[in-house]
Amino acid sequence: MFSMKKKRRAGATETFSVSVDRKTKAILKARANRLYGGNMSRLITELGREAEKRDAFERLREWTGGSVLSDAAAEQIDRELAEGWRLARKHAKKSGPKSAA
Repeated sequence: MFSMKKKRRAGATETFSVSVDRKTKAILKARANRLYGGNMSRLITELGREAEKRDAFERLREWTGGSVLSDAAAEQIDRELAEGWRLARKHAKKSGPKSAA
């Protein structure tokens, strides 16, 4: 008797090798476990699709002339957000945990 190998669909997948440090590998494995039952291929596909979206956004941003915020305006927004979070944390400490009614 002879055994027949299952054929892959043409063009369905590509195999490649990457090298990462141990910490990055652990992070990727944990994410693959959490989201895809350990399927690293699905995780890499997700990361690739996210990269594709970022590239498209960058092309759109460049096409429209770049950011409309000056560096000074962006820094002011960042300061305001930081102050808002500081006040929210202060308020949360002061009021304490709420009990369910």
